[in-house]
Amino acid sequence: MTSNLASITRFVSEAADRPLPAAISDLAKQCLVDWFAVSLAALPDEAPTLARKQAQRCATNGRAMTLYGDFGAASTVALVNGTLSHSLDFDDMHFATACHASGPTLAAALAVAMDRGSAGLEVLRAFVAGYEVGATMGAGGIGPRLAAAGWHPTGVLGHFSSACASAVLLQLSAGEIANALGLAATQAGGLQASGGTMAKPFHVGKAAMNGVLAAELAGLGLTSNTGLIDDAEDGLLGRLLQGPVLPRFDDLGCIWQIEGNTFKPYAACQLTHAPYEAARSMATEFRKSGLREIRIIVNPLARKVAGREQASVPLEGKFCIGYCVALGLLDYEADLTGFTESRIQDTRLKELTSLARVETRDSVERWSATVELVYSDGSVRRGECQAVRGSPARPLSWSDLNQKFLNAAAPALQHRATDLLDVLHAFDEPGSMVELQHIIGASDCQG
Repeated sequence: MTSNLASITRFVSEAADRPLPAAISDLAKQCLVDWFAVSLAALPDEAPTLARKQAQRCATNGRAMTLYGDFGAASTVALVNGTLSHSLDFDDMHFATACHASGPTLAAALAVAMDRGSAGLEVLRAFVAGYEVGATMGAGGIGPRLAAAGWHPTGVLGHFSSACASAVLLQLSAGEIANALGLAATQAGGLQASGGTMAKPFHVGKAAMNGVLAAELAGLGLTSNTGLIDDAEDGLLGRLLQGPVLPRFDDLGCIWQIEGNTFKPYAACQLTHAPYEAARSMATEFRKSGLREIRIIVNPLARKVAGREQASVPLEGKFCIGYCVALGLLDYEADLTGFTESRIQDTRLKELTSLARVETRDSVERWSATVELVYSDGSVRRGECQAVRGSPARPLSWSDLNQKFLNAAAPALQHRATDLLDVLHAFDEPGSMVELQHIIGASDCQG
C-alpha cells in the first residue's frame, strides 16, 4: 500500500499538467463564483476589516491583491481574503467533512497566483488539487469527529488544502511538497467554541495564510517532520482526536471529493438551516398566543456547533438554532438581512428564542430537523424538514449561484458585478486573471 505522503506528493506535483474533467472544472468554477459572492458581501464586516488593518501595518511587498484593492505579499493577502470568505458564514462547504474547503484554498491559490502572475486555468487546477487533499483528509467521518471533539474542521483541514494549492502554483518538488505538508500539520488548529465570534473567520484566514507560508518556506528549504500524515498515533489527527486515526489517500484523482461540495442558501451555520426551514413551513399559520415551548429536534452535531441559547449580536445569531427557528416562524429571510443589528434586537425574535429547547437524536441527519410548537392547552403543531435546500439531496443550481452572486456582489461592484461573473464563468480562458484584478482594482471595494 502506497504511503499517504507518497500519494499526496505525487498527486500535487502532477496537478499543474493534469487536465481537469469538464464536470470537475465546472464545479471548481461554481466554488469560485460562490467564494467571490460571499467574500465581496463581507467587505464591510469588522473581522476582515481588522485583518486588512493588520496587513497594512505589516506593509509587505508583493503583487497579490486583497478584495479591498490593497497589494502585498501572498501570505498576508491570503489572511485578509480568507477571513473575508468566511466572515458571513455564507460560504460553501464539503458536506461529508463539515469543512468549508473553498474558503482558505481559493484565498491561498488566488494570492499566490496574483503574486506569481499565474493564469486562471492554473488557479483552477491548483484549487482542485488542494481541495481534494483537504477534503480527503477529513473523509470517512474524520471531519465530523473533529467537530464533535471541539475542533473547527476548516481550521484544521484548510491548512493542507491551502498548502497543496500553493505548492502547485509554486511548482514545488516532491520533497518540498512533503515538507510543506509537515509545516501545515504543525500549524493546524482552530476551536469550534470560537463559533459566533470573529475568531471563526480568522481560522479560515489563518489557514490560508499558514498554507501559503508552509509552501513558500518549504520552497526555500525549511524542513519539517514529513511523517505526520502517515503516523496514526502521533500525527496531527491522532493527537487532535486522542486515538489512532489514519485517513487514506489512495483514491486521489479517482474519487473527486469536490463532487460532494454544497452551497448555502442561508447566511448562517449550515446546521441551523434545516430547523429554519422546518419552522418556516409553519409561518403562515403560526400563532404566538398560548405558546409554551418550541421543541427543536436535530442531529447531535447541530447542538454541539450551533447550540448558543441566545443571540445578542449578529454573529451569535448564525450559531443559535433557536434564533434561526424564530426567524422562520416569523417568515423572515435567513439571508444577509436576517443577521443584522436591527433584526437581532427584534423583541419578537428574542421572545421566541427564549422559548426554544433543543433536543438531539442520533437518528436525525445533519440536513434534517423537526420543530414542534407546544401550546399551553396541550396542542402541538409540527414542522419537518427532511432535506434542507443546499444539501446533497437538494443542491443549488447554477442559476441559484448566479443570483446569489449578483445579490451579494452588487453593493461592492455595482455595475461591474455582471462583468466579474462573466470572467469567473470563463476563468480557464486566457486573460481571466488580469481582467479579474482590473475589475476588483477599479471598483469601489476599497471602502
